[in-house]
Amino acid sequence: MAKNDVHIIDTGGLDVVPTRTFLVEDYTNSSSTQILVGEPVRISGHEGGNYVLKLATAEPLIGTDIFMGIAASNDTATSSADGTVSVWLPLPGVVYRCKATTKANLATGIELDTVTFDLTSTTYTVDENEGTDENAHGLRIVDFDASAGTVDFEIKINATRYGDLVA
Repeated sequence: MAKNDVHIIDTGGLDVVPTRTFLVEDYTNSSSTQILVGEPVRISGHEGGNYVLKLATAEPLIGTDIFMGIAASNDTATSSADGTVSVWLPLPGVVYRCKATTKANLATGIELDTVTFDLTSTTYTVDENEGTDENAHGLRIVDFDASAGTVDFEIKINATRYGDLVA
């Protein structure tokens, strides 16, 4: 995976975005790889899980995933031992930046669309071409930079541990 795929560009008026430490299951039992700083995470097993793991393509989804935030550290799990990861909490007003899936699609029409992440081999991007679905998609595009190929977005509260998780 790639380090720093997602980063905070606006703390929403907070002095610092708070973090919380979560458990990460060993890589053998979770069939996962290390969570790196800047990667989005959710609760494993969707509801009722005790661990966090990386999001997959087309996540987070409201009513399906419980999005926990963006990794603020690399996790400490190994192939045989559980570990922990520090995560920036997905609070309202915080704005994040990530590369767009397709730079050529960045145009005024995508602003305020709701979308999800795309994971292509080693890199997270925001799938600006996914089509907006207000009732399902967990990210809201608030700005973009066509020359840099980046998308600025907020995390919709209903996709997070703080929302009601109802589509």
